[in-house]
Amino acid sequence: MIKQFLIVLFSTFLITRTTAHLLHDMKNYGTKKERSKTITGLLRRKTGFDWHHFHLGILILIITIALILIIGFNNLSIIFLAIGISMTIDQAVPIVNRKTNYFHTKNLIISLIFHIIISLIALTIYFS
Repeated sequence: MIKQFLIVLFSTFLITRTTAHLLHDMKNYGTKKERSKTITGLLRRKTGFDWHHFHLGILILIITIALILIIGFNNLSIIFLAIGISMTIDQAVPIVNRKTNYFHTKNLIISLIFHIIISLIALTIYFS
């Protein structure tokens, strides 16, 4: 299960970062002309709320943790736990510090460090 968690955690990080760069409308972001081809871009247009994958990650985590408490750990809960954590920590810095740009190299490195820290915590829990 730990291998699965780590693979999904880092795969989500890579997929999220890649699709954000490829599908995000950086020129028109935050305006009525925005045409980001991401799930969060669609949600922003439909709801008027400034959705980010941070918010989706939190929703996934809340649902997954509730299910883990009721059912316990299984392969599916591990997958969704890794996805939720990755999406949340990937955008944590730009959400907390709105003056920083998600696409800046510094934030990419910080996100990678957060992923490594989560991995080390998961490995420590698994092997203890």
